[in-house]
Amino acid sequence: MRAPLARTPVLRDLMRTDLVVVGPQVPLGQAHRLLVQTGVRYLPVVDGGRYRGMVGERYLRPFLAPWAPASVQAQWEAPVARFLQEFPKAHPEESPEEAAFRMEAARVGALPVVEEEVLVGLVTAFDLLRGLLDHLRPGAPASPLEVLVPDLPRLRALLEALEATRTPLLGLHLFREAGGLGFRTLLYVGALDLRPLLAHLEALGLRPIRP
Repeated sequence: MRAPLARTPVLRDLMRTDLVVVGPQVPLGQAHRLLVQTGVRYLPVVDGGRYRGMVGERYLRPFLAPWAPASVQAQWEAPVARFLQEFPKAHPEESPEEAAFRMEAARVGALPVVEEEVLVGLVTAFDLLRGLLDHLRPGAPASPLEVLVPDLPRLRALLEALEATRTPLLGLHLFREAGGLGFRTLLYVGALDLRPLLAHLEALGLRPIRP
């Protein structure tokens, strides 16, 4: 059981919107130079505002390496539209979980976020990880507290201890322990000094696992 910490984000909350894009007729070499100069790894290709596809920096390296055969190097002036990769498209209202599954299945590190054929953003694996951490981590200063609770009545006593010591509860994760050992309870509390709460728990016979 997990107490909700915040509204579950969607890709619109996580995606990047300040994108570097090119048109489909831009030469491959120029597109790669743009990737290098800006430091981005993925280059969406748009035509008249419509999303056409995307290329990744790693995908373009073999075509532009100095040791590449002359026949390959001759493609430097070819339009980038010839080199578009298969990146699944995502919708801005899509969940991060669905995007992560699709990203993993396609073995790509980013997804273009498209709405009615218009590119509205880009989400990378790093963006999804950052969104997950932001969702799990309380926004206010908090301390983690892990307690093994033997039964539900003692769990109620734990929650009452929070109220008695005026310790704000920011998050709660509850896991049933195997072998009938009770519940492992992970709390995030809005207090840096846990001594009053720990003293109250000790009086109840509850000893934290950490801290």
